[in-house]
Amino acid sequence: MCDRRPDITKVPLPTLVAQLRKSSEASARIYGCATSYTEELEIFRAYAEKQKLFLDQTPETLETPPTAEGNEHQVWYRETCADFVKATWPNHFGMLVIHRNDEEPQASPIAYLERWHLHNDLFGDSVEFLGILDTPPGMRLLIRQPAIEGKVATFEQIHHFFADSGWIPFVIDGNTAYFDPSREIVVSDTHQGNIIVMDDGYLAPIDLRVQKLQPTLVSIVEKLCNAKGL
Repeated sequence: MCDRRPDITKVPLPTLVAQLRKSSEASARIYGCATSYTEELEIFRAYAEKQKLFLDQTPETLETPPTAEGNEHQVWYRETCADFVKATWPNHFGMLVIHRNDEEPQASPIAYLERWHLHNDLFGDSVEFLGILDTPPGMRLLIRQPAIEGKVATFEQIHHFFADSGWIPFVIDGNTAYFDPSREIVVSDTHQGNIIVMDDGYLAPIDLRVQKLQPTLVSIVEKLCNAKGL
């Protein structure tokens, strides 16, 4: 039988994200500005230690060669579980979709977990947070994601998937991203490798960057959406 939850954290992802964001907002109120990447890193580590989110040992899966490697994760496919286990590179938790010039472009671990919470909420995914490995090069966050069978989506299918649901396209760093004005959320990395057409014809995003915008970024994205070129 497949153990679907090896070493899983005691805190569900929605609750975890809400508590971490509450801590970040409290810190921002004290200092009168948004928390920086470094501050969120410190907030996250303190919270993780208090909640005992660090794993005592490396899961057995991660002691085998990874199935694939990307810019953000090493990935292990578990055939008997029909899922993927993903581990971030040490102290690298992906990139933000958009940021101010004075901000760090890298996502903090708090933003990384919020990304997957939003991914679940927006696209019906079932990503679970498994815990943290504290390695000499830095923290590694582990998630589990169910495998999805299907074929690669076309560019046209991807565009209609978002546009038909009210997402507005814009270009950032030469790549197409999408903005949901009602929820003030942006997504990027919407290339063919990250969206699967399932057997029933529905599209399933599997690894998008998802970001809830701070108020200062909404107007910037709105201007990009109104720009010509799409």
